[in-house]
Amino acid sequence: MARALAASDVGTWEWHLDDEVLRCDAVAAAMLGVPRARGDRGGTFAALLDRIHPGDRLRIGSLIEDLRRQGGLFAAQFRTVLETDDVRWVLARGRFNRGAGDRVGEARGIVIDVTASHEDGMFDEAAFLATDTANDGIDRVAELALMLFESAAANLRQQEFDRLKPVLDVLLHEIGRQLVGTPSTAQIDLIH
Repeated sequence: MARALAASDVGTWEWHLDDEVLRCDAVAAAMLGVPRARGDRGGTFAALLDRIHPGDRLRIGSLIEDLRRQGGLFAAQFRTVLETDDVRWVLARGRFNRGAGDRVGEARGIVIDVTASHEDGMFDEAAFLATDTANDGIDRVAELALMLFESAAANLRQQEFDRLKPVLDVLLHEIGRQLVGTPSTAQIDLIH
């Protein structure tokens, strides 16, 4: 399962705001152009922002700042520039969670490479956007899957989590694929 996920176009990420470290699996790190998480090390939001296409940077930076203040579920589509001639379209989906003192402390989610849809000329913007209610269909399933991942990471011993993580990654991978195929509202980014 881990090999199949690594060969896919869906990656997972988490961001702990107290240490500002963005931790990505190998797939997400490659798509976003940030270092892969190793132990407690990874990239930073500033490093990610540097890799976002200049035409999308202000919008995504503003979205992230809003999420840092108020938390919530989001979906956003943007371009990353890995090298001068390598621009990738990605769809990021996740949740910024409130912790102690009602302060946003962490975020987790998935990122999907949707570049092929743009290159094939078959891009349907409506298919890549979030719905405006988090309690319907695949959006609700995605929210619950992210909560399950977070709960497993927080409550299981490392060895138990390491055994369960490939299964959770495959679940998030399939949810990501279904999110890509789910028609929704006409907003490009949405916070719930």
